[in-house]
Amino acid sequence: MESNTIKQTVENLIDSALQKRQLLVESFAGRTNAWRLLNSGADGVEGVTVDILGDVLLVEQHREHAAVTSLIDVLATRFPQKSVFLKKRWSTDTDARSGAQVAGPKCAAVMDVVENGLRFLVRLLDEEHVGIFLDSRLPREWVHANSRDKRVLNLFSYTGGFGMVAAAAGAKSTVNIDNKNSALHFAMENYRRNGLPFDDRTFFKCDVLYFLKRAAGQKGRFDLIVVDPPPRFKRRKQRDFMAHRDYGTLLAMCVSVLADNGVILAGLNALRASDDRMSQMIEAAAVRTGRTIETVDELKAHMDFPPTPDRPTARFRVLRVGA
Repeated sequence: MESNTIKQTVENLIDSALQKRQLLVESFAGRTNAWRLLNSGADGVEGVTVDILGDVLLVEQHREHAAVTSLIDVLATRFPQKSVFLKKRWSTDTDARSGAQVAGPKCAAVMDVVENGLRFLVRLLDEEHVGIFLDSRLPREWVHANSRDKRVLNLFSYTGGFGMVAAAAGAKSTVNIDNKNSALHFAMENYRRNGLPFDDRTFFKCDVLYFLKRAAGQKGRFDLIVVDPPPRFKRRKQRDFMAHRDYGTLLAMCVSVLADNGVILAGLNALRASDDRMSQMIEAAAVRTGRTIETVDELKAHMDFPPTPDRPTARFRVLRVGA
């Protein structure tokens, strides 16, 4: 296919994606400037995603042979005011995975984006992920609407997004747990940039399962628990946690620190765990704890993340735990 024909095809795909997202983007009304423009095969660009992050276009190549050259050329021409960054997520080379600017006006690698009026720090280089998972926007909105005067526990907190929106909504307290200092420092900066209060109890570097075990022994209780683990993570002197296998055990441990009438916002972002498998693991947690666990709501990604079989997206359930 000739170069001009390829570029016209890419132009058409972008036009189609923009049209599909028009109502959503209009609804942002200046309060949100971060969203997904192209979501892999669902938008005709197999193995590639493109996010708009304020004045930046972030292209992520998830497969080695996924076509990005013409896409980057078209994006640079179509959005000349935006800087274009590329992360080769398929690569084993750390620098390639971390990313580089490939087109557009020179841009600082550290910047803010805005979601529902809150500022989120973004690092475009140095790390595989930039600091915000855009497909969790709708669950974050739910937390903002349901956390006032609540004691909120944010597990696998990463850069603290769920804790931050809870604090902004007037939560009684927020506790963010992650096993990486770099993520917690990032979270602290997010709180600071939004003028939100925090103290020595707001951020804990800790293995989540160890924290839950210790908190249960100390009779710690929370009104709202957000638990959204990575598909897999390593544990010292323990077997690796694998979400498709161990999620039920994790939920049971969350129940042990949940206050009466509390709620768990349970996220699962793993291709190996189907909706049915998630239901099975929730039921396993109920059996393990001897409590009823009822799904009262389901939250998925906004319409800028149309489903595609090669890329997992946010999947959350609101769980009410009974006697």
